[in-house]
Amino acid sequence: MSRKSSEPTKRGWLILSSLVFFSAIALVVPLSSVSAQTQTVTATPGNINLGMTTSIQVTAPAVGAYTAVVQKPNGSEVSLNFAFTAVGQSENATFGVAASGFKDLVNQVGTYNVFVRQGTQLISSTSFYATNKLVITMDMVTGGTCAFVSGIARGEKFIPRFYVSYASNGVSLTNNTKGIYITFTLPDGTRANASWDAFAGLFDASVLPNWNYTSVGSWSPTVTAGDAAGNTGTYKYTGGPFTISPAALSTSITVLDATTGQTVTGLYNGQSIIIQAIVAYPTNPEPVKGFVGPLNSTRGGIVTAEVGWGFYNTTSGTFGGKTPGGLLGTVLMTYSGSTGMWTGQFESSSLPTLAKGTNYEVVISSTDKASPPNTGFGISILPPATVAPVAQTTTVSTVSTTTTTQNIVQTVQTIPTVVYAALAILLIIGVLIGYIVKVPR
Repeated sequence: MSRKSSEPTKRGWLILSSLVFFSAIALVVPLSSVSAQTQTVTATPGNINLGMTTSIQVTAPAVGAYTAVVQKPNGSEVSLNFAFTAVGQSENATFGVAASGFKDLVNQVGTYNVFVRQGTQLISSTSFYATNKLVITMDMVTGGTCAFVSGIARGEKFIPRFYVSYASNGVSLTNNTKGIYITFTLPDGTRANASWDAFAGLFDASVLPNWNYTSVGSWSPTVTAGDAAGNTGTYKYTGGPFTISPAALSTSITVLDATTGQTVTGLYNGQSIIIQAIVAYPTNPEPVKGFVGPLNSTRGGIVTAEVGWGFYNTTSGTFGGKTPGGLLGTVLMTYSGSTGMWTGQFESSSLPTLAKGTNYEVVISSTDKASPPNTGFGISILPPATVAPVAQTTTVSTVSTTTTTQNIVQTVQTIPTVVYAALAILLIIGVLIGYIVKVPR
């Protein structure tokens, strides 16, 4: 009884094991019919931009005549006939050229459906897609060095550089691209054109803020690009804004004694000084044409000198503050007429006695009529000095006589008494020797 019941059980396990085995074999070894399948029609590439082409390949599933039809995004169709004399025979035709292949252009955005028919029977189909998108990026360098910068001052060149490529394949547009154009917004909001830079191999332009350029501050350009095929792109710069700032004028200060014309190395009470300041627009590796030059009356120059003592606070424009200091006087400088030289005169009187380590200072501030103005600043340190020496207030002959007299007096006063006694003894001896010599023999 038990033996009979066990036989069906063994047969069941055998059948189940066989099924598992053959299932595993089926998973490992593909059916030959799947590997033999062939795509009747393909379109390569399958993603393009307007104005580009794609190659449509038809492979014959059997001997006979076939028609390839391209249905454009707007529903219109163009077709091309193929005749095959053998199974598996292939032929290519280009879509996107007006003079050959399907003799039509890729000029619509969207999906292009491709069908292969034999008579009224649909044999196979595929599709490709056309976009009109351009990808735009940019960076900014300065003239002369082409260093990447985010900001410049007036007188420097801003060079925005633009890179444009097709969204479908990433290929860059160049000056050979038919109908290529790139425009961008300037700091004042108007638009300008970028042009091809053959040396750099890209599109760029120059922004040239001269000494009186008014559109200073933040600048975030908007860029638009396009070509003759209808591809377009717009880019808005969203990083930290580029900036254009007023220029810092260079300042060189010389202080002369009004009496002697010599350079002043220290300031004393009652001294008259002439302050000279050369103020100019700074240069750079590639300055904007017409920018570099002296600050003069033509550019509305105003230069002021302040004479004071103690610490000068550049933020508040005052002497002193947390440490002692004060203003002694202000001098409105006048332009000399050339080379950016401004001059003024200051009479020092009632100078305070300064603590050790404290100095007098000449502070030069300058500005022009630009809006906002370009400004300059400079400081010359003058330590305290004693009154002028006698040589500066007497004639050359008087100085010579006085010096000689003083030397003589000093010499007499410094001869010791012992020397006087020795001289007297020598004098007596000399007289005796002279007397003896003169006595007749």
